[in-house]
Parts: sequence; C-alpha cells; structure tokens
Amino acid sequence: MLTRITGFLNEYLRINAVRRMLTIVDIKTSEVVGLVVFAVIFAVFEGIGISLLLPVLQYAEGGQTAIVESSGPIWVVLARFMELFNLPVTLPVLLVMAFTPILMRQVVFYFNTWYSAVVSSRIGIRMRMQTLDTVLNADPEFFGRHPVGKLVGIVISQTGAAGAAILAVIKQLSITLLMLLYVAILLAISVPLTAITLVFAILVSMLIKANIRKIRDFAVESAAISQEMMGKIVERLGLTRLIKLRDQKQVESDRIRDFSETMRAIGVKQARLGARIEVTADPLLMLSVFITLYIGISVLGMTLAQLGLVLFVLSRLNAKVKEFNAGRQMISQNMAGLLLVKEMTEEATASNRIRGGALPFEDLKRELVLTDVTFDYPDAYAADGTLVSKGKSVLKGVSIIIPAGSFTALVGRSGAGKSTLVELLPRLRDATSGTITYDGTDIKDFQVGSLRKGVGYLTQSAMLFNDTVRENLVYGLDYEPTEEQMRTALEQAYATFVYDLPSGLETKLGDRGVRFSGGERQRIGLARVLLADTSLLILDEPTSALDSESEAYIQKALADLHGTKTIIVIAHRLATVIQADQLLVVEDGHIVERGTHAELVTKGATYQKLFETQLLA
Repeated sequence: MLTRITGFLNEYLRINAVRRMLTIVDIKTSEVVGLVVFAVIFAVFEGIGISLLLPVLQYAEGGQTAIVESSGPIWVVLARFMELFNLPVTLPVLLVMAFTPILMRQVVFYFNTWYSAVVSSRIGIRMRMQTLDTVLNADPEFFGRHPVGKLVGIVISQTGAAGAAILAVIKQLSITLLMLLYVAILLAISVPLTAITLVFAILVSMLIKANIRKIRDFAVESAAISQEMMGKIVERLGLTRLIKLRDQKQVESDRIRDFSETMRAIGVKQARLGARIEVTADPLLMLSVFITLYIGISVLGMTLAQLGLVLFVLSRLNAKVKEFNAGRQMISQNMAGLLLVKEMTEEATASNRIRGGALPFEDLKRELVLTDVTFDYPDAYAADGTLVSKGKSVLKGVSIIIPAGSFTALVGRSGAGKSTLVELLPRLRDATSGTITYDGTDIKDFQVGSLRKGVGYLTQSAMLFNDTVRENLVYGLDYEPTEEQMRTALEQAYATFVYDLPSGLETKLGDRGVRFSGGERQRIGLARVLLADTSLLILDEPTSALDSESEAYIQKALADLHGTKTIIVIAHRLATVIQADQLLVVEDGHIVERGTHAELVTKGATYQKLFETQLLA
C-alpha cells in the first residue's frame, strides 16, 4: 500500500521527472536556497492574510462580540498583537491588518518572479554552453553521424527548454507550498471538509494522468521532428546552388511543409489534450465546492463567516490545483527537449577519447616519427542503436621519419588513408596503435590545445568565417599581430590582392568566403596559417580545386617556405610534389613506396602507375 502511495505521489508531483532533470541541468545550491526562501516567505504572507480574513468576516456578521466569542486560535494571536500595540477592535483596523500581509505578499511575488527568471535564464545559458562545449570536444566521427542543423537545433532550441522546464519546477515548488498552506487552513476550519476537498483533488489528478502521459509522448515526437527539420533546412540552405540548378525549389519547399504540417498536427493534438484536462478538472473542482458548501451548511452548521472563508480558500486552492496540473504538463513537454540534450551530450562525450598530457608543445626541432601506426574506424551507430556504418581499418603499420625543415608529399588514390594520416598529427584523431613522437616525445604527452595550435593546417577548401579578412587572419592567434606582420603573411601567401579591395582588410568574406574565388579563399587561408608562424605546416590537397594561376601562387608560396618550416602536403599535382624532399606513396593504408620524384619514376612501380594514369598531372 505504501509503495502505491509513494508511486502516486511521484507521478503526481512529477518527482521522477524532476530527478531526471536535475541530472541534466546544472543548478547551483545558492539558487535553490534563494528560490525556496522566496516561496516560503510568499506562502507565509499568503497564510497570514487569509487567516486574518476570518475575524473580518466574523466582525461583519456579529460585530466585536462575534469575534471574542469565537475564541479561535487566530483571534487569540490577533488579540495579543492588538493589545501589544494598543489597537482598537474596529473594522478599519481589522481590514488594514488583513491587507498588510497581502500587500507584502505581492512585493515578495515581484522579487520571486524576477529571481526565478534570473535563475532559469542562467540555467539555460549554462546548459547551452555545456552542450556546445561537449559537442565541440567530440571526435570527427560524431559530426559524421549528426547533421550540423540537428546539432544547431539542440544547442539553441532544446537547451532553451531547460530554462522553461526549470521555471516550471520553480513554480511547482511555490504552488505546492501554497496548496499545503490552504489545506492547513481548511484543516483548522474543518477536517471533514478538507478530506472531501483532498479526495476530489486526487480524483482530478488520476483522471488527467493519462492525458499528461500522452502530452509527454507527443512532446518527444515533436522534438525529434523539429531536430530533423532543422537539419534539413540548414543542409538545404547550404546547397541552394544545387537546388536551383536541379530546379528542386518546390520539392524542398514541400519537404519542409510536410515536416511543418506534422508538427502542426501534433500541436493540435496537444492542445486537445490540454482542453480535455480543463474540461475534466473544472467541473470536478466546482462539484467539490458545492458538496463542501452543502455539508458545511446542512451537516456541520457552520457560521456564515466560516463558510465565506472556506469558499475563499477553496477557490484559491482549486486555482492552484489547476495551475499545478498545468505545470505538470509543462514539465512533461520540456522533458523531451532535455532528454534530447542529454542523449546528444552523452554521445558526444563518449566519442571524445582524446586525452592530453601536461607538456606544452613548442616547435619541431629534429624530427617527427611515426612507428607502426594503425587506425581503425569504429562501428557507427545511430541514436536508436541501429548500425549506420561498419568500422574499417584505414592505416596499417605506417612508419615514417620526417626531418625538421623537410618537405614531405603524400600521394595516392582517393581513400588510401592520406587525410586520416595527417589528421593524426594534430590529434584530430588518435591512432589505434603505434606511436607518434615529436623530437622523441610521445604525442600523447603534449597538451592537446597546445599541440593543435602548434600545427599549421590548411585543407583543400579554406575554412573561413562570414567576417572580415582581418578577423579571419587573426582568428585563434595568441598575440595581436601588427599591420606589418599581416602584410608579410599575405605577401608570403600571394594574397596581397586584399589590399586592392574597397574596404581592404575590413572586407566581409560572405558565408564561407562566397564573395571570393576558390584560389583567393585558399590564399587567405594560407596567410592565416603563416601568420600563426608554426614550425610544422600540413596542407591537405591545397591546390586540388584551383585553376592553374591560383595553383601557381600556392606552389610559389610552398617553394619560398621550403627549408624554413617542416611541410607535409597531400597532393595530386606533379608541380607540387616534384619539389618534395621525400614522396610517400600511400595505398590501402600502407606506405608502399618512398623516395624523391626522380627515384620513384625510375622504379617503375606504384608511383609510376599513378603518373601514367594521370592521377599525378
């Protein structure tokens, strides 16, 4: 029996939901204490104000004699207070005394509402930043499983549910205190009437329980659809050119409309369930009032003053019962978003297996050594546990020595493992086995952030923000470069064309640098890498998508840097690899050949075949 009662209270008060929420949301003890204090003070003033209404009603019914003759606990306390301050027992005095705590209650209500909003907004921000930090720490495979739009939706929209859910919990706390207060006042007036009221309140809660559960289920479905729709919208907006070229505007518009219609239908169902709760609860609560009145008048013979106070308290209690049930709905609806946040952060945390050491990374002075390095992609699973892609072995026993100041080129067919190999060097990924050392120090002994900032990395498509040229150049630097330093970097990257623009370095690049050509974007990206002045440069096919003129600029820049920095390039262009000190031919995860261009051409093996099939041109 006790277990059933405990289970009912857990469900009615949404204790289990609140417990789950507290495991997801970061709530400070001081915030909880502040909210509890406000709620308690509010409840105290509310109780005093309502209690003082009874002497007022008794005075209206029979004058001072009726109050004195009642000799109730409220009058005993009130009489001592009035005697202490020498106050006469008159109607104005009684009204002022009843009104004062009500006025103070409203002052507390104002500060409680303000502080509740402060706390809920703080919680929402902490939740958002915690989720964003966790996602940013995730390994590359995580981003391969989840569209950017979906991640944005969870970081922005669903973390906002944290604030709303916590605000609902905060309100539940104050409402619960007030409900207990009203019940205590009713008990003081009549135990039988209080029992009748509680029976009806429990009956209402049991009747709407199924509807609240359905609202929660619909909220989960709606949140999942919302994230899928967000992912589709962001993805499609990034491919507007393809949509226009394939004349798919109407198709894509219809796709989003279908998502929207599904969410609209769910919203309508939730509204109907909410209305059903209102239709069920209101008549039962009013019936409880009428039954209470009947018993109070016909059975208990209560005075008019007592009945008036009972009616007043019951009206306040019923309003709070309705408000409490609405809060249960709010918690159920927002729990869906919070659980999505929890699932996402747990998956992102689990994917981040890279742990750093204590040593700061400085410069590569002697050599970079890879010894028997392997890398395997793990099996990838969706959130529902279904297998998305089977894991595979990408690198197999790779051993390389790269002297400091040398130029190393990696060549091979697509999918051979070249990009994965260079991603191991700044620890964007971690090797499955084997060792990687910088000047004899294991890569895992370095601080991850320090190591990554110590490696200049340029991909085949420059990573640029929709910001000014200047802001893109200085992004992530540990120092404030001078105008001369920025000009030098731009000159080394053959990117001085930016000074000819109307706004110079203050020119906006547009989304992903859309206002510039591929070659211009790549040279700005190279200038940013050079401005960081790292001893190691990694360039992943920097000229693969460029025209011959832009390619020539990049090749000139590499030639100028040859011997001053350690350069590792993945390339398919002969003009790029021919100047390398050593060429590494990668095939099926193995280094199958190594040497200079002249040495490998005369060998007549894999490199020669690549050359003949124009994979190197």
